[in-house]
Amino acid sequence: MENSLKNIIWFGLILVAAGTTYGMLSQRVQALESKSVQLEAIILQDIPEIKERVIRLEILLEQALAK
Repeated sequence: MENSLKNIIWFGLILVAAGTTYGMLSQRVQALESKSVQLEAIILQDIPEIKERVIRLEILLEQALAK
């Protein structure tokens, strides 16, 4: 009976540790996912501005080469 109680206590401790570890890892994954979404939004927001600058540079380069 004493051995069985020790096994139950160890099993309970292992489950608690596994649950805690899973909870911490899932929070980190959620944080990484939200940062990824934020970075994607920032990049997509900046793409039109970058395209506009490239077009302006192409026009200036063509004008400079034409002279």
